[in-house]
Order: sequence, then C-alpha cells, then structure tokens
Amino acid sequence: MKYYIEVTLMKNDDFSPYELWSRIYTQLHIAFAEIKDADNKVNIGLSFPQYRFNAEKGIGFLGEKIRLFAETQADLEKLNISKWLERLTDYLHITSIRDVPEAKISGYATYSRKQVKTNAERLARHRVKRGDIGFDEALARYSNVVTTTDLPYIQMKSLTSEKSFKLFIEKKSVPKSETQVFSTYGLSSVSSVPEF
Repeated sequence: MKYYIEVTLMKNDDFSPYELWSRIYTQLHIAFAEIKDADNKVNIGLSFPQYRFNAEKGIGFLGEKIRLFAETQADLEKLNISKWLERLTDYLHITSIRDVPEAKISGYATYSRKQVKTNAERLARHRVKRGDIGFDEALARYSNVVTTTDLPYIQMKSLTSEKSFKLFIEKKSVPKSETQVFSTYGLSSVSSVPEF
C-alpha cells in the first residue's frame, strides 16, 4: 500500500465519537460497495492508527482517526471519499491523498471483522426454520454456544433489513502481505496495511 487518506474526527457538541463513527462508517461501506469487484472485494483497506485493546481489562478504543490505503493514487481518487462524507464535513477533517511514509512504517497489521454469536433465541429461531427440531431443543443447543467480545466496535444499521448490529473490529500485528483484498467494510483477516 503506497497511498493513503486520513480522516480525523473533530470534537463537537452534536455527536459523540461513537455516533460519528456509525455515520462515517455507514458512508464508507456504501462507497466501498460502489467500487467492489465481482467477488464483492475492494482494493482499499482501512486502519485505525489509535486502536487500543486490553483483553485483560476488556477495554477497547478505536481512536479518532481512520486511514484508507490503496496501492495506487487512482484507486483513492476513484473512491472519491470527500463526496461520500460531504454531509459530515463539519465534524471531520479529510487529508488529501498522501504517499505512505516508508521510513516511518513500524510494522503491518490486519483489521478484520470479528463476528460473535450473541443471541441464543435468534440462533434457535433460525434453526427451527429448517424444520428438523423444535424451538426448546434448539434453544438448549445454542444456549452454550453464545459468545461475546469486548473488542472495539462500530454500531451499524443494515441498509437492507434495517436491523442494528455491532461491527466488532480486531487488530492483529502481522508480516507484510502480498495480497491486497478487502471486504466492503475495508477490513481483511489476511491483507495487511502499514502502521506508522
């Protein structure tokens, strides 16, 4: 990844950082969906340079910055992020496209979506639709597989079903990857982005 744009949340009285992340990330997701390929993949990845997570204390923080990375300047120009975030310009600062400062790179990381099973009743209802077991049996099966996480997240709303969900984001330090393929959330468990 050779080029990036940095978006910084500005302090304001209208929205908390959590509300602002929800609005920004919804727009980013729509923008990425517009440029995805036939496999629903995008060649632009994201990082949260201020990301912190303490597993022992169960405390996570995304920070107030996000970086969008691409291999070429043309890829970021095509995304045209300013257009997608124009309604939020009073609440954030968007840099121009910049070269990744090779000399300042301290390592590489993946930022991936961590999905958790959080609702035994929902899982049981879904299983009952198959028609092979009843609700009580399904609920008994799924009561012990419910998992949770304290990872930092962004509260999202599905644009198709209107249901809210938490987009948990997990960061892992990894070696530099050769592949640069990301989801329409700008996340990947295998493609790394530079840290600096």
